[in-house]
Amino acid sequence: MTRFFIGLALLPLLPGFFSAQSLPSPGKEQLELSGYISSWTQDCSGAGCALPAPASVNRPVNLRLGLPSAPGEAAVAASSGTFAAGAAGELTAEVKVYALCPYAGGGSGAPDGPAACAGRYFQVQVSLSGAAEAFCSAALNARDLSPWPVVMCAGAPRPGLRAGVTLHRRPFQQGKDEKKQP
Repeated sequence: MTRFFIGLALLPLLPGFFSAQSLPSPGKEQLELSGYISSWTQDCSGAGCALPAPASVNRPVNLRLGLPSAPGEAAVAASSGTFAAGAAGELTAEVKVYALCPYAGGGSGAPDGPAACAGRYFQVQVSLSGAAEAFCSAALNARDLSPWPVVMCAGAPRPGLRAGVTLHRRPFQQGKDEKKQP
């Protein structure tokens, strides 16, 4: 047990560990992300699945993501919330967006400035808990990420029922029969 804690304490001293976990320093370039998250349920108890039924619709989300500029750097922005999930109950969603600057692999001769992170990419992770348990992820380029990623994540609270969230760029239009939800 003592070895475990000593090993854990020494992790930041290992080469590459700390730099891969570091965040860009304040004042560096940032990306503003703005969109919506909506929750829904889907009945799959019959021969096929019905269209998803909205639960909480068009909840705005705004994130500010630092952009790493050196190989091995990463940055993260996160948001979480609890959403209605129809008859399934409540669903908690945590959204994390990572910006990653990969190692160039060329040794110490790596360029400085924007060229140093020409291969920057992004990862979106959505973790669901509560009414449904799920983990979903997507790796995206800058054009797919901005102004907001479009991703769906769902789990099955019970056989024949799905509950999930959708990250979307534009507000969903609600039909005349649907109640407006916060």
